[in-house]
Amino acid sequence: MVDNLLAVIAERVAGLTKLEKRIAAYLTANPDAVLIETSAAIAERSGVSAMTVTRFFKKLGFENVAAARHVTKQHVYGPSASRIGSRFDEFQKTRASLDNDVQYQAAVASIRKVCDYRAKPIWQDITRLVAHADSVFVTGFQTMSYLATGLALRLGYVRPNVHELDGGDGVYAKILTDPSPRRTLILIDVFRYGRNGPVLAKAACERGADVIVFCDEFCHWAAEITPHVVALPADSDFLFRSALGIHFSLSLLTMDVADRLGDAVKRQLDLLSDAQELFGQYMK
Repeated sequence: MVDNLLAVIAERVAGLTKLEKRIAAYLTANPDAVLIETSAAIAERSGVSAMTVTRFFKKLGFENVAAARHVTKQHVYGPSASRIGSRFDEFQKTRASLDNDVQYQAAVASIRKVCDYRAKPIWQDITRLVAHADSVFVTGFQTMSYLATGLALRLGYVRPNVHELDGGDGVYAKILTDPSPRRTLILIDVFRYGRNGPVLAKAACERGADVIVFCDEFCHWAAEITPHVVALPADSDFLFRSALGIHFSLSLLTMDVADRLGDAVKRQLDLLSDAQELFGQYMK
């Protein structure tokens, strides 16, 4: 059995029907989907029936999507896998075909999705939880850690008791031992999702904290733990998947939390300004 799904699709695409080619196009553009999506989800995203998805995988030589997932996982995660090492090679293959207008439209779609969230009740709930919690904790996994650092720093300018969790103690003790009655955890991650993310989110919920997850649209675990999930498109044409949507959403979050807190933000900024003057952190 060939262990590279994309290679199998490329090899057999000529024998696929029009609807099956739709699935092939979707999986080629989103190769990670087979690892985390059900056949029903693939059918919905491709605009075909679940039966068509089943026939598609049978034509590729798999019994069903579960069998394709098993083989693909062996390729991606197995002992011979070189996913990280081959990332640049894969990027170079598609680099010449990248189109500025396509990338622009993808960026616009990502930002539009954020604005759609902002118009929904879920966004009001999220800003309320971040604004009025006694303590706010922020953590990011893998390449999203820089966004967590930035968010914690910015939120610290508009409200007190904001803490970045880096997992350095191995048990995320700050949030799990904080006695504050109202605690909010903001967790940021994208595929291939850090192992500690779901564990931390569940532990925080079990201890009475509110959990907010910013993630990509493939995230399969967050909605099972918390209703406060902002799932955004992630463009796969870049060397590292673009976090534009998440980045934009976090900027809006800081702004909307500041709006909700009102005059309290001015007092917090005054305190920080006095501290900056005391330590002379900035050039005159």
